[in-house]
Amino acid sequence: MKKRIITAIVCLALLVPTLIFSDTWVFPAVMTLLALIAVYEICGCIGVRKAFFISIPAYIVTAAVMLLIIYCRDKKLFLPIVCASALAFMFIVFTVSMLSSGNIRFSQSAELVSFTAYIITGFLSILLLREADMGKYLYLLVFIGAWSTDTGAYFAGVLFGKHKLIPEVSPKKTVEGAFGGVLGCVLGFVIYGFIISKRHPEISVNYLLLVLLALAVAVISQLGDLIASFVKREQGIKDFGFIFPGHGGVLDRFDSIIAVAPLIYIASLFVTKDIFTFI
Repeated sequence: MKKRIITAIVCLALLVPTLIFSDTWVFPAVMTLLALIAVYEICGCIGVRKAFFISIPAYIVTAAVMLLIIYCRDKKLFLPIVCASALAFMFIVFTVSMLSSGNIRFSQSAELVSFTAYIITGFLSILLLREADMGKYLYLLVFIGAWSTDTGAYFAGVLFGKHKLIPEVSPKKTVEGAFGGVLGCVLGFVIYGFIISKRHPEISVNYLLLVLLALAVAVISQLGDLIASFVKREQGIKDFGFIFPGHGGVLDRFDSIIAVAPLIYIASLFVTKDIFTFI
């Protein structure tokens, strides 16, 4: 427990300045690094880390797509380039698998492609959200949503947990904890909205939309956590990595964030921009 607490404090000490200076090159650089580490972890999880003909392209396409959002001046070219990169990556991975004489199974190739896409989508959504209208306020909802859900679920599970949620996937998670996670996310979003309205009187906060978004985020956040637990159980591992002593790897700590980020970004294209508006 002592190791976990120390690691958590160190991580917060590093992450908070990164979030504060999110309008500089530091933020996309850190998100890109985390995405690369996550891909490295998934390569080890599915047993293709030393299959360099497919693992290296996974790292390259991850870095390229993440950095593209920074250096691509013409945003109209962004989506076509990303799609072309994804198709090229799939072509390389499945071709190498086909020519590997059975050394690389089709299932491994499919897992690598799908998990790499999942990781890129999650971290890229954070960067895209930061650049959206009112993005300096919206992107923090990703972290607040994931962490407040996790915190609410933990304490509700410890204090009131009696009924197992999906014991064959995650034995410690309970139904009561799941409801606590929803409540924690709603409280986290409402408190954040209150802070924004007090610090910036010129911004109007739509609390109804904020609560509705919190409900969706809480569900997706916990699904992301359960999916990560399911993958680890299927692969017979306890943690994806060891970069955070006592907490596992990037995928262990950011599983919910990766799941939540695309939801909030998609919502920002339609309704989330109405949550924070200038009066």
